Amino acid sequence: MAGIPDGSYALFRSEENKVELITDVVGSRTIWYVRTEDAFIASTSQRAIIFFLQDFQPNEEAFSWMLSSGTLGPGLSWDKRIHSLEGNARLILDRSSWEIEIKKEKVIYEPVDLPDEEHEVRLKKAMEETFDNLSLDFSKWILPLSGGFDSRAILLMLKNRQGLKAVTWGLESSLSDKRNDAYVARALAKHYNIDHYYFHTDISDEPIEEIFRRFLVAGEGRTDHISGYMDGFRIWKHFYESGYQGIIRGDMAFGIKTVSSLYEVYLKVRLTVFSDYEHAPLASKLIDRYSQTRPLSLEKRNNETLESWRDRIYTEFRIPVVLAALSDLKLSYVEVINPLLSRRIVEEVRKLPDHLRNYKNLFKRIVRSLSPPIVFADTSAIAGYGDILKTRRVVDLLCEELDSEYTRALLSDELVECILGNVKVVDVAPGKVRKSLKAFIKPYIPASLKKKIRRRPAKLAMDSNIMAFRSYVICKMNQLLQEDARTIRHGCPK
Repeated sequence: MAGIPDGSYALFRSEENKVELITDVVGSRTIWYVRTEDAFIASTSQRAIIFFLQDFQPNEEAFSWMLSSGTLGPGLSWDKRIHSLEGNARLILDRSSWEIEIKKEKVIYEPVDLPDEEHEVRLKKAMEETFDNLSLDFSKWILPLSGGFDSRAILLMLKNRQGLKAVTWGLESSLSDKRNDAYVARALAKHYNIDHYYFHTDISDEPIEEIFRRFLVAGEGRTDHISGYMDGFRIWKHFYESGYQGIIRGDMAFGIKTVSSLYEVYLKVRLTVFSDYEHAPLASKLIDRYSQTRPLSLEKRNNETLESWRDRIYTEFRIPVVLAALSDLKLSYVEVINPLLSRRIVEEVRKLPDHLRNYKNLFKRIVRSLSPPIVFADTSAIAGYGDILKTRRVVDLLCEELDSEYTRALLSDELVECILGNVKVVDVAPGKVRKSLKAFIKPYIPASLKKKIRRRPAKLAMDSNIMAFRSYVICKMNQLLQEDARTIRHGCPK
């Protein structure tokens, strides 16, 4: 077999005696596979595998992770027989012996003893070389631009490329907020004389059930993060119909915020289980209903600092599970590349000492040194999904689905009653979503108070509206996959 490339990909290769599956350095694109006695099926789609298996076996472990974290959990699929290939891994199937071998390099953060200035030179060089080697027809690609550091870094690296265009999306009201992603992104694009488009993600006037159905079909129910898609995927439909080939995303692995405990790490990467929630009747019922543990491979190793472990599980869980799921939603319409996740850059980051990764310190220093004097945003342009799930149209649909015979049989009467008894409705103007109180007050909280809050992360509060939506995802995906399994046996539906 040939060598392993760099980039964002899910690679499938075969020859007479072998089949090979390869994921990129962080698993930014997911490969699913199943081996039975007489078939080996691999795909970037769980639904495609179920279609060919002609059988669906629900995975209750995935149910529990969807309810606790809003994801399918580490390595899990909706079907208990289907596995996902980890990042930076090769799976080799020997056709004659029918044996599978998986080769994966161990993820290690091992600081190289160099002055900070030398680390900066090396990381900046890795970024520059990665983007110098990026060969795209920019008339067919577009950069999603926010007001933060990651997409700004891409803009700074590509600002002289002919045909570069940028796009931002969010609430219509966000354009007037000078500390908001939308406002700052527009200012950046104007500074570099780059075409910039802004799309509103206020709730579409389409039936909510249709918006949710499109969300589940596009992303196969891998995430509950609906907030950026309440326009009914109008943005992505526009890109597809306009002939765009793909988007240049700013997913990264430069490090995240400073942490003070194992619990805080789990919260930040979204590797949350039911015991992470504050004690409440609903949390207790979920703990009683489902057995749930985090994988040993994601626990802190004896030779790891808290910060290096934090960044390891960010790349081993958050990127391949949370961020890859968000990419799947877009891949139904356009391609996605993540230049900041190139092997060249990731390997350089893993050589940095903790203090240069905390808060993405070194990366931010590089971006600031290249950036024009335009502020960095501190509020998001899109609405919080907790707010969206409290609107009347959404609550009515969720309650109707949860109260169905199918949902009660799948999740239990007791659990459904507990969720239904605590859902809330917050009335807003049609087609609009209010910003959360947190979004309004965040810019005015003193840095010293923010630091104290970070030192003592509170237990998660269990939001019944979010649990209702996650239950909806579970039920609808199970129904959809059962239909997929019957398709070949009974013929394609008309």
